[in-house]
Amino acid sequence: MLQTHSHKTLVTFGDSWPGGGELNEDLGQLAYGRQLADQYGYNFFNYGSPGASNEDMVLQLLESKLENATAIFFLTNPARSMHWPLGMSWRHDSNERKNWCSDAKDFVKTLKLHFHDDNKDTIRTSMSVITLQQMCKTLNIDDYYFAGWIRQTDWLPGVDTDKIYKGGNETAADWLGATDHNGEHLLGVEDNEYIRPNFAHPNHNGHALIAKKLAEWIKL
Repeated sequence: MLQTHSHKTLVTFGDSWPGGGELNEDLGQLAYGRQLADQYGYNFFNYGSPGASNEDMVLQLLESKLENATAIFFLTNPARSMHWPLGMSWRHDSNERKNWCSDAKDFVKTLKLHFHDDNKDTIRTSMSVITLQQMCKTLNIDDYYFAGWIRQTDWLPGVDTDKIYKGGNETAADWLGATDHNGEHLLGVEDNEYIRPNFAHPNHNGHALIAKKLAEWIKL
């Protein structure tokens, strides 16, 4: 049972998972944040955006202009960057660049080496979380973080890992029994009861399971 909390506003941040990707609200299919808010009588705001990076959550928090709230941040693929167009492939030879000149494609290779590096990805995620945690402290926001489908355990000094579900070593995909992925989305989930008939996002029952796990952890 969640304990009563003075902050009666719940806000979710992140990518298409908190945003309710592939759900149909007209059919009563609700993302985990809405399910939690409805269950415990909270006001609810969702700033999840398809393809958003961990860095983008800093911009989402600024956009929200909220204080005195409870916030749940969804940690997505750390390779994503706010400096890269949403939905654009990192591959220099992707179909969207088939008419590009060789110099432009070489530039993409250079950008990939700069942004798409495991060590730099980890550092960028840590920097984003440190920033979010300090902002939330200033704004009197109770902040919580959990990993989506990629485990994230290598944190810079200064990250309060107590605010991250199991320090990032267990993911929402683990809860759903959908641990295979290609970095950007889940794989082999056609028959998963928490995903089907969706392509790679949780269905209503999947979001209900995520809400249940979060409710067991967060004291609203």
